[in-house]
Amino acid sequence: MSKTSLASRMLYYFLKHTDATYKKPIDPVRENISLYPPKSLHSNYSIKSNSIKEGAVWTCETKSVKGDDPTLLYFYGSGLIRGPRKQHWKFIEQLLQRGVPRIILVETPLFPSFKVSYTLEWSLKVTTEIVNNKVDKVAQFKVIGEGSGAWLAYYLLHNFANKKQPSVNELILLCPWLDYTLSNPWIDKIEDIDPINNRAEWTRLGVTWQRQIATAKGDDKETITPLAPVYFDLRKMPPTRVYTAEYDIFKADAEKLRKKAASQPVIFNYYEYKKMVHNWYYYDLPESKLLFDQLAATLTQPISEWEKTAELNGKFW
Repeated sequence: MSKTSLASRMLYYFLKHTDATYKKPIDPVRENISLYPPKSLHSNYSIKSNSIKEGAVWTCETKSVKGDDPTLLYFYGSGLIRGPRKQHWKFIEQLLQRGVPRIILVETPLFPSFKVSYTLEWSLKVTTEIVNNKVDKVAQFKVIGEGSGAWLAYYLLHNFANKKQPSVNELILLCPWLDYTLSNPWIDKIEDIDPINNRAEWTRLGVTWQRQIATAKGDDKETITPLAPVYFDLRKMPPTRVYTAEYDIFKADAEKLRKKAASQPVIFNYYEYKKMVHNWYYYDLPESKLLFDQLAATLTQPISEWEKTAELNGKFW
């Protein structure tokens, strides 16, 4: 969309000039809550839950789903301190309404009840089983990581590449948090216009999580950690799409990842929604509908058709 909608401009003004979330301290104990799918989702779609120790896997399907239909594995954004919320179930419902046949949401063990190292290990074990059971039986298997869910998605796919396990067709990242330190100097110019994220609080939590994880040296001689996938070897990743927002501090590292990808033999597409905030698609905006149309197109249309949809309003590399 060439011009931002009135609704999005009003939302930004409201967030910027009220007691927005970026002003509040992050309390993991208070946030450690999960919500079940709403009745509307159960009424119109098939929702199945499989509890696995301290977490769960939710399979959400249309009534007409077939065994070999595409599958989307969804790591929702939560900062690793929240279970699935109303907005995450709404996200799934929006895609199901647009014809995406099957979405699997992974509900991981949460901090501070569990160490982040355990969350990563649990996620790898559980999602490996999902992929091994699905990847040879479906036409397409894609992974989507949202916010901190980007860490889990990268951790999974990086391990798959190293162990030569079944491949995933595509990785999709939404407003991804790609470096727990948030030390990118480009963030300085964005921080004042981001009405959502509390940079100091997220950095504090990121440092706490990093202490719980053993690190290793990468080929570029920088310390590699699952909480900083911006430093991972992109050549080991499947084709990647990144959707980010102009008024989002996480955009700085998304751009950094794009520039890194430009110098490597990888398939990487980057879309920046102008004058949008972090996770803008949680709100009822025309720009949200456009994103859902783009995401659904990648799973429900032939490549020639979804590329037309995806290029309607974004920077394409």
